[in-house]
Amino acid sequence: MRANQRTLGIMTRCQGSHFIDKGYYKKLTLFGRKQGIRVFVFSPRQVNFSSRTVAGFEYRNGAWQSDTFPLPAFVYDRCFVGPAYRNYKPFVEKLQNDRNITFLGHGLSGKWQVHQMLIHSKQLSPLLPPTELFTHSALQETLDKYNAAILKPMAGTHGIGVVRVKRRKGDFEVSGRSKDNLPFRRILQGEAGLKRFVSTFTNGRKFLVQPYLELHTPDGSPFDVRVLVQKNGEGEWETTGRAVRIGDKRSITSNLHGGGKAVPLAPFLSRHYKPALQTRIMQTIDQVAVELPRFLEQSHGRLVELGIDVGIDTAGNVWIIEVNSRPGRTVFTMINDPAAQFHSITQPVRYAHYLMKERVGGY
Repeated sequence: MRANQRTLGIMTRCQGSHFIDKGYYKKLTLFGRKQGIRVFVFSPRQVNFSSRTVAGFEYRNGAWQSDTFPLPAFVYDRCFVGPAYRNYKPFVEKLQNDRNITFLGHGLSGKWQVHQMLIHSKQLSPLLPPTELFTHSALQETLDKYNAAILKPMAGTHGIGVVRVKRRKGDFEVSGRSKDNLPFRRILQGEAGLKRFVSTFTNGRKFLVQPYLELHTPDGSPFDVRVLVQKNGEGEWETTGRAVRIGDKRSITSNLHGGGKAVPLAPFLSRHYKPALQTRIMQTIDQVAVELPRFLEQSHGRLVELGIDVGIDTAGNVWIIEVNSRPGRTVFTMINDPAAQFHSITQPVRYAHYLMKERVGGY
């Protein structure tokens, strides 16, 4: 096996030597080294395709060191999709089309595309909230049917830009998070006022419309369940951990970036639901964790890990809210679950090791 066949490049967006998740990548690097795998971080914009090298960073001697590396044989894609992604996309696609490079998994393209795949699953489609591409008429129809709707950006993260619209007598209440991730609440006069606000707020970006679901505790705190599923060292899907994210009462989302906190799942369910309902909720979450990654992979192609966000309404119904192919893992530190925390960091390296063995028929 050539030396660079045992290399794993973490592909992320770098501004000079600045990149996020340095603590996570340091742990990945150190664990990789124990497995005989060289791990480094790089930006797809720094690849030189003619020399087949890339400028990047490697954690050595207690610090991140810049260096030039041969193109990695395996790539762990951590390039978060957002408005700036268009500057990276052509470079990412060129790497994906390189037959000498294996991606651990290919990132999901957006909420609408994921929804369109999952509605074809008999087991999962009943757990999906009714979802439409945003138009003013789709919003009005949702409000006519449910009295309250959620608008969410197709490519948004961390709950930024998610808005709830509630019909009141003759007017509308809108609340949510601004583009600066700050909570806001406003009363709008009539349908004309709503249309003006929504046109300005969406500003030509693509949004989805869903009914507003009562995904909160009895005291009004929004929450969801983050389930992390990952491929292991045998190439099989495994559930790494589950945690509840509870948001600020002033917020409509539970994202940790919006001031939320995380707690373990079982004690949380026992506090808020009767025993029979707790069992049903846990069984449904387990079913989602097993079924969803396999089904999505059949339609989408290879994946390495997924953060599945599950909502539970006040009646105990389980809903699939979002699926993220580049999940964070902060929740397991916050709930003090060292086993889940360790697995969340080491599984991508274990899976890379499995793929390396597959490539050369074992070594």
